[in-house]
Amino acid sequence: MEHGLARLKASLHRHGIAAALLVDPVNVRYASGTSTMPVWTMHSIDRYLLVPVEGEPVLWEYGSAPPELVSPYPGMQTRAATSYAVFGHGDRAADRAALFAADVAGALRDRGIQGERIGVDRLDAFGFLALQAAGVHLVPAQLAAEQARAVKGSEEIELIRRSLAVADAAVAGLYRALRPGMTENEAWGRLLGEAFALGAEFSECRLLSSGPRTNPWFHEASERPLERGDLVAFDTDLIGPAGYLADLSRTYLVGSTRPSARQRRLYADAEAFLADIIAELEPGAAFDEVGERLSRRLPPAYHAERYPFIAHGSGLSDEYPVIAFQDHHAGEIEAGMVFSVEAYVGVEGDDEGLKLEEQVLVTTAGVEILSRAPHDEHLAS
Repeated sequence: MEHGLARLKASLHRHGIAAALLVDPVNVRYASGTSTMPVWTMHSIDRYLLVPVEGEPVLWEYGSAPPELVSPYPGMQTRAATSYAVFGHGDRAADRAALFAADVAGALRDRGIQGERIGVDRLDAFGFLALQAAGVHLVPAQLAAEQARAVKGSEEIELIRRSLAVADAAVAGLYRALRPGMTENEAWGRLLGEAFALGAEFSECRLLSSGPRTNPWFHEASERPLERGDLVAFDTDLIGPAGYLADLSRTYLVGSTRPSARQRRLYADAEAFLADIIAELEPGAAFDEVGERLSRRLPPAYHAERYPFIAHGSGLSDEYPVIAFQDHHAGEIEAGMVFSVEAYVGVEGDDEGLKLEEQVLVTTAGVEILSRAPHDEHLAS
């Protein structure tokens, strides 16, 4: 993952940050190419990585990690992490955090940057306060990290394709298996079961709903049985075999070949909005200008229940940048960015809504649609 480490160092330099202490497992994976218990380490700081702009990184690895994770790069030091979580240490957590901070401060001192601006991405209060007490000048590093991650290298794009192949196969399996009487939880389990069998790691959400639960969006799977003629809508949010996100959405018709007029209209409007988004993803286009144009393309009837984003970066997670309907951030589209483009259509107060989403790659030659899971042949006809 030399591409990631080089981009991160360059981004830190642009932000005036001498080094970043990374504890977010997504950022650690991006810069080091290693991953240990990624869901666990989202809430327990048991491994962390120091990335100086000048010199080699230092990886503090979880004490029981298998040896093949040690020293992923020849020049990278690997040390044993100092865990200070309340889980395992109770009222000694603050004392353990002081040991963690002293070790990090020592590494900064060895590199002659102990007085410089040191970025952190995600620390709990124990770690943050301990580093401050050790005299470390802390500044935010997450923007620098996500700006680095925004443009994918060739290896990353291949890993994204691998994740999407897993997601596409799992979605196709669910499409074949959907039937009246299956509960939403059973449908979600069917999707993830196949994805896990193909090597996926986890899903960030469990967004699947059916019938009247499809509007508004963001209902998670429940015990509700699917009924004939229901729409069932879902979002994969799937982390694939090498840690990269496969983020696509589909809506299928359950147990019927005759969608209602409203269901056909919702599907056609969602597909049309996706096409509008994809047509706007050109290198050099400003995020705010694209967002403003597309906000006028979504039919007004859907604005009250619209999805929060028009498009968002997809890499090791949902990430920067975002193209929004309003409250835009600065920046422009670049070749090598991977987006998930979103269309949720549902009229406020109606008992049905419909979600479609594709994952796409921006290139100088145009936009490539990476997600290939089947669309519903009856809704789309």
